[in-house]
Amino acid sequence: MDRFQSMAVFVATVETGSMAAAARALELQPALIGQQIQSLEEQLGTPLFERHGRWQRLTAAGAAYHQQCRSILEMVRGAETGLQATAQQASGSVRVHAPVLFGTRDLAPALAAFLQAYPKVQLSLVLDDRAANPVDDDFDLVFHRGEPLDHPGIECLPLCEEALTMVASAAYLERQGSPQRAEELVRHQCLGFMAPDELNEDERDDGAWSEEADWGADHEDEDWEGPCGGHDECFGVEDDADAEAPLAPRVVVQANNALALHALALHGAGIAVLPRALVADDLAAGRLVALLPGLSLGVEPLGLLLRSDEAESPALAALVDWALERFRPQTAAATLAAPSVPSAPEAPAVAAPAEPEPVAPSQVTADEPACGPVCQCQHADVLV
Repeated sequence: MDRFQSMAVFVATVETGSMAAAARALELQPALIGQQIQSLEEQLGTPLFERHGRWQRLTAAGAAYHQQCRSILEMVRGAETGLQATAQQASGSVRVHAPVLFGTRDLAPALAAFLQAYPKVQLSLVLDDRAANPVDDDFDLVFHRGEPLDHPGIECLPLCEEALTMVASAAYLERQGSPQRAEELVRHQCLGFMAPDELNEDERDDGAWSEEADWGADHEDEDWEGPCGGHDECFGVEDDADAEAPLAPRVVVQANNALALHALALHGAGIAVLPRALVADDLAAGRLVALLPGLSLGVEPLGLLLRSDEAESPALAALVDWALERFRPQTAAATLAAPSVPSAPEAPAVAAPAEPEPVAPSQVTADEPACGPVCQCQHADVLV
C-alpha cells in the first residue's frame, strides 16, 4: 500500500476509535490495519499510539500527525473531485495537427488513455509533415517540430527534445567506406530532408537531382537542405574547435519524411541524419552504423502551438494539460536519447549483407511517454 492509503488507515483508526472499527469502515482485514499502523510508525521513527493492554491513545506526535494527515487527504480528495468534474465537463471537438512520425509513433497510441479519461471529447487528428499553425491553418492545437514560432497570436509551450544520429547501412559503408571527418561527407551519397512546405515543383532547379550537384555549393535555393534536414550547415566537431566549416554534401535523394529516409538508409542508399529513437533498434541489431560520433548534430525540439488571443475550451484545456504531463520530461534531462551503440570503425571491413527486410519504426506503447528521459519520444526526435 502507498503512503496515502497508510495515512487513510491511520486517520480512520483515530476517528473510529479502534483498529477493528477502522477495518470495518475501510473493508479491510483487522490484521492489515495493524500492519499499516506499525509500518507508518517505523517510517516516521516515532510511535503514534500509546498502547496499554487492549486500549490505546494518541501520542502528542500522533495527534499532530492526525491533523496533518486529514488536511493532506482532504486536499487529495478535492483534487480528484475537481479532475473528475473537469473530465465530465470537458466535451466538444478539438482539431489537432502533428507531424507524421511523431503522430503515428508516439501521439496516436497515447491518445487512447486521454479519450478514456475524457469520453465526451472528440478529436480530429491531422498528420502532415507540412508546417502548420493554429492561426493560419484553423487548428486548435499543433504539435510543432523545430524552433518556436515568432507570431503575436500564437503561444508556444515547449515539450521535449530528441537527439539526432548520423547513420548508414553496413552495405553502404562496405562500398563507399566510412567517413572519419565531417569534411569527407562531400565525397559521400547523402540523404537529405526536404521541408514539404517549401517544396515548389515549378521553381525547383532540375539540376538539384543530379548526382554531381553539391548542396549549398552550386544551389542556393533554400528549398534544398542538407542531410541534417534543416539544421545548420556548419557542423561543430567536439574534439576540434577549429574544425567548423560549411559543408556541401552530395545529396542524392531528398525526401520530406523521416520514414522514407530511414528506409533508404536501411537499403544502402546513403548517409542520413535521423532521430535517435527511430534508429535505436537498427543500431543495436547492426542494420545501421552510427557515424562521426564527435560531430555535434544538435537536437530537434517539440512544442505545442495554440492561439494566445482566445480562451481555451474545457476540451482543449484538458488536452493541453494532458500533453504537457505526457510529453514533458520529468527531470532537467530533456534530450531524447536511445541507449549508446558502437559507432563505425575507422577502417570498416564489413561484409555486405543481403538486402534487409523493411523494418517498421520503433514503437512506443501507450504506457511509455514519448519525450525526455522517459520517452523513446520518450521519453520521446529529425522527427517530421
